[in-house]
Amino acid sequence: MRSVFTRRFDLDGNELSRLLKIALFGKIVPIGNLRGGPGARCLAVLALLHYMGYPLYWINARYGHRLNMFRRLMTKMRRR
Repeated sequence: MRSVFTRRFDLDGNELSRLLKIALFGKIVPIGNLRGGPGARCLAVLALLHYMGYPLYWINARYGHRLNMFRRLMTKMRRR
């Protein structure tokens, strides 16, 4: 029998699909805090952060001192 929790007591499995199921349920049956559910943009940002967050964090931790050039370039582009 497979455990539902990991060793750190996090829920194991497909987190994003579970959240999508709960969000769709909240759209169909508006009960309690799920009333209306999250929007499509919120779910897209969550999916992007979920799947790309760890590799981006790893790159930043390993090569952060070399990324300052890109950070300065991005701040210049935002000011325009």
